Amino acid sequence: MMNKKYIAIIAAVVLLVGGFCFFKFKSSSLDKLMKEANEYKSYQLVCNMEMLENDELKSYQVTSTYAKIDDKDYYKVELYDKSLNQAQVIVRNDDGVFVLTPSLNQAFQFKSEWPNNSPKPYIYQSLLSFLKDNKPEKVKDGYLANGNMTYENDERVKTQEVKFDKDLKPVYVTVYDGDGTEVIKLTATSFKSNEDIKKDAFVQETIMKESKNQYTSASASLPLYPVSLMGSTLEHEKVSQIQNTTNHILKFTGDKSFTIIESAMTSGDDIDVEVVNGKMIDLIDGVAFENENQMTYVSSGIVCSLYSNDLTKAEMIAVLSSMQASNVK
Repeated sequence: MMNKKYIAIIAAVVLLVGGFCFFKFKSSSLDKLMKEANEYKSYQLVCNMEMLENDELKSYQVTSTYAKIDDKDYYKVELYDKSLNQAQVIVRNDDGVFVLTPSLNQAFQFKSEWPNNSPKPYIYQSLLSFLKDNKPEKVKDGYLANGNMTYENDERVKTQEVKFDKDLKPVYVTVYDGDGTEVIKLTATSFKSNEDIKKDAFVQETIMKESKNQYTSASASLPLYPVSLMGSTLEHEKVSQIQNTTNHILKFTGDKSFTIIESAMTSGDDIDVEVVNGKMIDLIDGVAFENENQMTYVSSGIVCSLYSNDLTKAEMIAVLSSMQASNVK
């Protein structure tokens, strides 16, 4: 009888110790993966991204490239708009942060901490930080993390779910609003790490030269119209031609009046670099900057400038983010 009792006690101890070792092994295994991932010298993540904007689904292919060279961090994100056949490239290099529109041979230069100023679903470091801050669940084929999330300049975002495979490669990112509706869905198609990426890959002249002839002009898509009107209506519109630039001017009047000027310039042989002194507003699918009562939005080869004494910053972002090729008259 006593032998059976001792056997039961020993079996319980073995199970307890074994379970402890198992969970400790799981934890240490993930810790090891995270340590290795945070020490990557380079990576390239290619993914499909869908964004819900005012009931319209915008589709992008995103290529996110990173390299640590001479203890400096270099980033390049190419956002290819599938519907407009237009690409925009955001790059961080020795000279600062640039927003490049290859089809226009145009660049905007900013002083900014991008991409470290706010989380982004296509920046691997952002995903690793999210995994660290939220208790990951070990699933059959990888790891799953769920938690609260805040994206700068997008008030809809409340929670996020990120899945990694067993080697900690990104599988998907889903971003939800307060009602649990998907507002951003990113699905990874390729992830490569520790490959030899040269500094030239992050130089704006090199990027422009390689990408300039890949995309059509965005001028045929103009004018775009905002879906978020803030209670205003389109009063009138006109087109003006200044040198090589065609401007579409849309005037909206109402409780909160505003004017939008849309431009798609003819590409020249030399890169046109505009140094922006205004604050860079970091959006998921583009970049904006503001100066007093003006906000300029750069996305998919089109430059939209909004002027208003009535709209708040958040309302300006909402209007510009809702631009699409559908007439609101």
